[in-house]
Amino acid sequence: MKLLGICLLFLSLLGRCSPDKSVLAEPLATDGLIIRTGTSFGMCVGYCKHDYVISGTTLMLTQTSQARTQNQNPAKTCQTTIPQAVWDTLRAAANPTLFIQKPEQLGCPDCADGGAEYIEMEANGQKHRVTFEYGATIPGFEPLVTALRAQREAFKECK
Repeated sequence: MKLLGICLLFLSLLGRCSPDKSVLAEPLATDGLIIRTGTSFGMCVGYCKHDYVISGTTLMLTQTSQARTQNQNPAKTCQTTIPQAVWDTLRAAANPTLFIQKPEQLGCPDCADGGAEYIEMEANGQKHRVTFEYGATIPGFEPLVTALRAQREAFKECK
């Protein structure tokens, strides 16, 4: 009788519902990771918007101006290579799984012409962008923000 009870208990445990796999999302891999970052200022003259795309050791910069000055300042795009160690640092600081949980906007970007920064990560076909006040940071991603600022500073403009 005890054996029958143990068998029934064991069978009932096997038949339990398994957790919903859609809720337990797998961590997003950093293989194939693309990081976009940039700055913009609403009230400026010249190239007011700088957009960077970093994929592996390739960094591409696109500079654009306000619509009212596009004739004097046409969009410029240029490309450079960053060291593998820099890419490894960026990839290590990126955590796409946690990043997609951040709100799309932090603070009041470009209010009173204070400027705006953004970071966007794309991994496994998922994209998420966080825009924040220029000079501020994204809580939990301070090392990434600092490392990306260093790359933007090193490659400020197309010649």
